[in-house]
Amino acid sequence: MKIFLMLVFTAVYFVIFFFVVDRLFTLLPLNGLVNILALVCLFIALLASVGLAQFTVHKIKEWDGK
Repeated sequence: MKIFLMLVFTAVYFVIFFFVVDRLFTLLPLNGLVNILALVCLFIALLASVGLAQFTVHKIKEWDGK
């Protein structure tokens, strides 16, 4: 159950981060540097979404245990 919750929360957080990054980079002109920077930001967003998912699942388990 923990793995399933982590996958769901990771997907939800990543979709939110993806829309934010997409909105930020659509305002900039298209060139190679902007595309590379967008990919780097998406990778950071993936790492952040995994971390937030772990934190959320931990808090849910902590809250459920009380």
